[in-house]
Amino acid sequence: MFSKAMNRAPLRATLLASAAMMVGLGFATTARAQSAPTNNDFWTRPLMTGDWNGGRTKLKNDGLDFHGFYVGEFADALSGGKRQGNGYAQQLGVSVDVDLGKIADISGAVLHFGFNQRQGRSVSGDFIGNKLAVQEVYGAGETLRVTEMSYEQTLAKGLINTKIGFYPFGNDFALTVLGCDFQNVGFCAHPQNLPGSSGYSDYPTGKWGGRVKVNVSPALYVEAGVFDSNPTYYAHNNGLKVGLSGSTGAIIPFEAGYTTALGAAKLPGHYKIGGYYDTSAVADASVPHQLDDGRYGGYILVDQMLFSFNGTPNRGLIAMAQVSYSDPKTAVFESTFDAGLIAQGLFDARPHDFIAVGYVRAGLNNRTAKAKQTLTYPNATTGEGVFEVGYGLQVTPWLLIHPNVQYVIDPGTFAYKHIPNAWVFGAQTKIVF
Repeated sequence: MFSKAMNRAPLRATLLASAAMMVGLGFATTARAQSAPTNNDFWTRPLMTGDWNGGRTKLKNDGLDFHGFYVGEFADALSGGKRQGNGYAQQLGVSVDVDLGKIADISGAVLHFGFNQRQGRSVSGDFIGNKLAVQEVYGAGETLRVTEMSYEQTLAKGLINTKIGFYPFGNDFALTVLGCDFQNVGFCAHPQNLPGSSGYSDYPTGKWGGRVKVNVSPALYVEAGVFDSNPTYYAHNNGLKVGLSGSTGAIIPFEAGYTTALGAAKLPGHYKIGGYYDTSAVADASVPHQLDDGRYGGYILVDQMLFSFNGTPNRGLIAMAQVSYSDPKTAVFESTFDAGLIAQGLFDARPHDFIAVGYVRAGLNNRTAKAKQTLTYPNATTGEGVFEVGYGLQVTPWLLIHPNVQYVIDPGTFAYKHIPNAWVFGAQTKIVF
């Protein structure tokens, strides 16, 4: 049974609202459809709501491309932690891309609009007491949010891509999509010391700013941007905020990325190196009442398919790793390290399923740990770790069910106290509308 902390009413309301919205769009566009959908079978079509009797394709051809998804995550702290218990967290995201080339004859221009609704309870916060949330969808105020209002422009036949507006710039910097084959937030989809120790912004929280990306070759890109560093956007009552009040400065991210396709099977790999400088004045990590001007950080992200199961890049064993570091003057959460293996399509009969095994460590600033050892906690640990293993069952093209087990090591690290290691059972559901 779920704990009493879990509220099923928001879940039902969110699902009903999303279903009503998508059905309504489907009926509204049916009259405009000119051709039958190519796949109308509920269980085999790529999106749960289908093609809206051809209306969705017609709208996309006219310049309006709609997207929707739902993620629900159950977690049960079976042993250890602060106490035993379970809970559920969820998010619903909807967005639309407006192709201005089709609508207004502005070649290479796209407008992006998006909203996100998060609800639920944190099992890490309520029962375990650890830093790396065992439900990656929990956070950012658990409220309705404007996620994006941006303008994207491609120039010089794809050589240059620019984007400006309000959006989570983690969509463009320090992103490892494969990390979301895990339920723990330490893997998905960024090194967590970045948003934890700077003005870095990850989904669903947007910030004002922009970036320029140069595609040096089909395999190599470099990019840089400037964004508002503003911690007030994370507050529960600021989900619809789009103003600049509360800004502490600017954060300047930069990144270079390289894509590989190795051997006859063209084994895919992605290699990224980047960093940031944040101009904000923030509290020192170990000296009370001291402000430090500016903070920095950097990261390296790697994923590479090691070998193919069927001679193609679609199925194989993938290795991934992330390492990141934040300014020790200001970052209590100083570093992240994770590594994992993902077997994508291991079984011929289940080519879209995956098995994921990984370890992630959140590093506490040594200066902070030493200060706490002196003042209050003589046996402070310097990092929290999580092992996770899970199986992703692709039930239909639009439905994924992902049971997993997590083992949390030293969950009291960032609370500066001893908390027993915890075993956690997780179950994640992903639906693409």
